[in-house]
Amino acid sequence: MRFPGVTALLKRNFFAGLFVVTPFLVVAWLLGILLRGLWRLKQLLPAAWQPDSSLLNAVLTLATAIVLAVAISSIGWISKQYLGRRILKFIGEIIEHIPVIRSVYSALDQLLSTLGTGGGQQFSHVVYVEYPREGCWTLAFVTGPAKGPNAPDNHLNIYVPTTPNPTSGFHLIVPEGDVRESGLSVEDAFKTILSLGIAQP
Repeated sequence: MRFPGVTALLKRNFFAGLFVVTPFLVVAWLLGILLRGLWRLKQLLPAAWQPDSSLLNAVLTLATAIVLAVAISSIGWISKQYLGRRILKFIGEIIEHIPVIRSVYSALDQLLSTLGTGGGQQFSHVVYVEYPREGCWTLAFVTGPAKGPNAPDNHLNIYVPTTPNPTSGFHLIVPEGDVRESGLSVEDAFKTILSLGIAQP
């Protein structure tokens, strides 16, 4: 096996290695923030209760992480039950009456429900559309037919995400004939977008 020189290695493989390492670095960074926050929990306790050793602090951090994971999972389970849905709907209606906050909450709620496991129906399928100009194609998610007062006939609501951050993008209303079926699942489309087109099915 022949190994390339340093210059050739950097020129040909740097970005490939960067795209491999970046997801791990992002996950490690987020975990680091979470663990640092949990590690400092002892500062919230009265001085007499604060653990003296790092081992006891580690046990406290681990126990808190487990309790937090169970609590979040419990909230997820409750949100799927009838009473939980009614409570969340009631809270959402209260927030909807608060200026400014309601627009942020509504946008985040719709986005998270779309990206969550229970909100796959929000994106009916994935298409190709010519954007931002003719002859230049991009992936888009169909959210449904265009409706409303004076909405054009035979048009679709589509969401064109940006790369590599699909949580921002553009809402377009386009004729049905201007889109091309991609045959991709929503998950495969997100993988393609997040990887800048490198990870394709």
